[in-house]
Amino acid sequence: MADHTEVMKGIHQYPGVRYPVLTPNLQGFHRAVAAGATEISVFGAASESFSKKNINCSIEESMEKFEEVIKSARNMNIPTRGYVSCVLGCPYEGSILPQKVMEVSKRLYGMGCYEISLGDTIGVGTPGSMKKMLESVMKEIPPSALAVHCHDTYGQALANILTALQVFCIIMCII
Repeated sequence: MADHTEVMKGIHQYPGVRYPVLTPNLQGFHRAVAAGATEISVFGAASESFSKKNINCSIEESMEKFEEVIKSARNMNIPTRGYVSCVLGCPYEGSILPQKVMEVSKRLYGMGCYEISLGDTIGVGTPGSMKKMLESVMKEIPPSALAVHCHDTYGQALANILTALQVFCIIMCII
């Protein structure tokens, strides 16, 4: 994140292509926009411990920062994508309740994120835990506004992606 100005200067930008930049706070947002970002991303966690260790604040504190960033982005017509880490497990807390993932995701979506990326950050998810988590989140967010980000730590990423596709397809076909 500290080098996004250098990265943005080092790439050729094409018309109609979004160039997202991770923005943890309002200061980072302004630097990203000045560097040429055409989309921003906020990133939180469904785990309190991970949030504190990764971005040095509680989930609640992160939401307050994100709200400022997303509001500023909306005022400048800059799309915002939200990321939620540790949706299926945390290296510090272990299993994460689907309800917690839903709460964090719902807040980000409600703030104006056009899409929420649900990350199995440490790759401990299984098709069963993926399905339960997605079913919980989809009670509040439409599947068309969701994405998954699966790590393959224990060889489950493809199975988890397939599960997500099946869940999304089933829900979208019912709607």
